[in-house]
Amino acid sequence: MAYGSGLYGAGVYGGGTGPGSLLFEPWSVEFRGTVWGGDSSALGLSDLTGWGEKNLRGTRTDRPGRHGAITGRGHAESRTVEVELTSRSDDIAVLNAVDDVCAYTEEPVDEPVVIWAGTTEPLLVAGRLEKVAIPTDQEWSIGHHRIRLQWVCSDPRRYHYLPYVSPVLGMPGGVTTGITAPLAAPISAGGGVAAGTMILPNTGNAAAYPVYTLTGPLTAPVITRTDTGQRLQFAANWQLEDGQTLVIDSGTRSVLVDGVSRRDALVVADWFYLPRNSNTVVTLGSTGAYDPAAGISAQYRYPNL
Repeated sequence: MAYGSGLYGAGVYGGGTGPGSLLFEPWSVEFRGTVWGGDSSALGLSDLTGWGEKNLRGTRTDRPGRHGAITGRGHAESRTVEVELTSRSDDIAVLNAVDDVCAYTEEPVDEPVVIWAGTTEPLLVAGRLEKVAIPTDQEWSIGHHRIRLQWVCSDPRRYHYLPYVSPVLGMPGGVTTGITAPLAAPISAGGGVAAGTMILPNTGNAAAYPVYTLTGPLTAPVITRTDTGQRLQFAANWQLEDGQTLVIDSGTRSVLVDGVSRRDALVVADWFYLPRNSNTVVTLGSTGAYDPAAGISAQYRYPNL
């Protein structure tokens, strides 16, 4: 799971799998392949905190010898989501089953949690389960049996539970081997393969950070955001061979060729994101000969804060 890229729990969604695929009604939660809440469950979602809130972490420095302060940059804080589930029966086994699903692992990590509450469709966060409690207080004695679960999400963004996967953009045809008459002026002589273009949408209200997958053969590939000119460009003599796969995660800023880091080959690293509520035009260029096997695709989730 890559922080910032929005690919938490990536799976095969066309076949109905992956986080969120088990949710069919509002006011329900999916975690570790189990659904709680909704009208048809033995458990009701009785309380939810931290889901609709957001807090800004900013820095302010007092103005020396003057009133007020200097406002620094601000970023969203981590998100803490707490869910309370209440049993609709007196059977304690219902709560014990939740407790069993939420058992701590030897090395707890951020995991996908999908919640459908207060929105038109489920949203996904990635959090580490840090609290599981079955209160045995006075309410317990009168039959109010419940369990509280708490996840701390290092990434505060809530993502659309289905990822966006772009079509594969192949490289356009290169220089032709012949000349077609009549000729039209001016005449342009090609110097390699032209750039291919794709439009990447982001309907979320926060910036999206795609994961790009490139397939070879490509020579000195360059990915460019056309409106700003920002680009990810590889060295002039660097090649992605036929059959190799290059994965660039713009969220974690990792560069992997068949799982091995090749960050050293990236000579221009103008990392860019997809702005909120936008359609961003991205191009792929290469200086090598045209090959129909070469191409690029992008995958990410629409984020919301």
